[in-house]
Amino acid sequence: MKSIRHVASRACLVIATCVQSAAMAALPNIPKPSGGGIGGAAVQDGDWLAMIGAYFKAGFTILGLVLGSLAFFAVIGGALKKWKEYSDGRAHLADFKEFLIVGIVLLVFIIMLANYAMQTMA
Repeated sequence: MKSIRHVASRACLVIATCVQSAAMAALPNIPKPSGGGIGGAAVQDGDWLAMIGAYFKAGFTILGLVLGSLAFFAVIGGALKKWKEYSDGRAHLADFKEFLIVGIVLLVFIIMLANYAMQTMA
């Protein structure tokens, strides 16, 4: 019984080494990002490090846009909540105006930071 296992394991080893060869399939090329790599350099064909940097830069750009949109929705939600408090008589109109002004300034600041980050990475 032991000899059958040895023969089978050696046969599997021979088959595995014979099957192991370079795959020469026609794999599709990964599309290059249009924005260029980190530092603004164009991504050349076969330069996988520059391509990783370009996708890294694109990912951070998308992350900045998502965070900016979340801040926008937070300010809008807070303004609606403050308007509800004003409608119910629990807040003054000055509180609502103050919230809107601070919220707009915050949104402009976040957009400026995201724009600065995108320009710095470019």
